[in-house]
Amino acid sequence: MNQKNIGSLAVAAAVFIFSINYVSMKLLLEHLPTLTLIFLRFAIASIFLTVLVKIKSKKGKQFQEIRKEDKKLVIITGFLGIAVYYFFQGMALNYISASLASLLAAMIPIFTLLTNTILYKKRMEPFLLGSILAGIFGVFLVLDIDSTSLNTSDLIGCILMLCSVFSWIAYTIKTYELQKKYDSTYLLSKQCTAGTLLLFVIALIDIPKVLPIFQQVEILPSLLLNLVFVGVVCAGLGYLFYIYGMERVGVEVASLYLNLSPAITGITSYFILREPMTRNKVLGIFIVITALYAVGFRDWINSKKVKVQYQ
Repeated sequence: MNQKNIGSLAVAAAVFIFSINYVSMKLLLEHLPTLTLIFLRFAIASIFLTVLVKIKSKKGKQFQEIRKEDKKLVIITGFLGIAVYYFFQGMALNYISASLASLLAAMIPIFTLLTNTILYKKRMEPFLLGSILAGIFGVFLVLDIDSTSLNTSDLIGCILMLCSVFSWIAYTIKTYELQKKYDSTYLLSKQCTAGTLLLFVIALIDIPKVLPIFQQVEILPSLLLNLVFVGVVCAGLGYLFYIYGMERVGVEVASLYLNLSPAITGITSYFILREPMTRNKVLGIFIVITALYAVGFRDWINSKKVKVQYQ
């Protein structure tokens, strides 16, 4: 098997893990407070990534230590990408389905283009406007809103998920500066640690609620299994698989794989969480994925043109 095929398998595995994450989080939120869940998830992820960095160091891998002038930015990105992003995501999952949360998160590339257009005061391209409108229309189909009412719970959940999306965009913009200087695994471990320490302080308020939950023997195995999954598999292995695969198939191809995430989440949440799968929901997911692929293919074509110009 050649390197591109191995890379494709790694990216596909990562996308499947990321998609199941929403289902696992939804199950955990039935028993744990949001802040406690996010803290425990990234406490586990921080331990896993720290051990991984130590193992790599013993094998001879050299890591550039975080410079003094970058420590503040590492803390800020840990706050945005770990504490804020997953707090809003966890809160949103208390109000909306796993498939809808995944669908909104999948629209990050479109919202990133919109953010860049606003920040740099660019003219709104008709293609971008069409992609945004298609995405919004797809989300409304998934919400399955009738002509008489708008579900307040869905509205709150969507607003919280959009807060999550824009905090992730801020995280990626800030992290881009750091990724030029530091190894991605090492940087993620430091960001996880910073975010986890901030979450720990806030999560202390939930201790009286949490202790009785972990004394319920009948649900303890399921809780621990799901916590290990979201902490080690999703936050640790999923990221590593994605980076490994992306280095072999390229950023553009890896991004196209990610666009399938809402469909995978929709199918798994239907079977595991028993979330309804209506015709409107299927059509909405299809429209959003089509809009994402249109944006992805346009970026891929533009990148090819740039490479041709520099040859």
